[in-house]
Amino acid sequence: MFRRLFQKRQQQRCGRRAGQGICCAHPLSDFAQGADVVVISNGDRKTLEMGLFSGALVHVMKNRPGDTSMVVAAGESRYIISKEAATKIQVR
Repeated sequence: MFRRLFQKRQQQRCGRRAGQGICCAHPLSDFAQGADVVVISNGDRKTLEMGLFSGALVHVMKNRPGDTSMVVAAGESRYIISKEAATKIQVR
């Protein structure tokens, strides 16, 4: 019983403890190269028309800290989007 009380729990990326349900959403621009994410909401019309709608699986192909844009893949398509637009896309 005491072991369970004092055991450290792992934290998810958002700071919640593991096992507390689904992690909250983050902007697409926060994710590093190689991340696979699912779009939760998209407030940018242009990227929405590209196919980055709610439920779409997106792979981050390139996201360097100094660049003003990033490369993402949705299905068989590859897109270069600005980081400004990527901040409007909430993913998990």
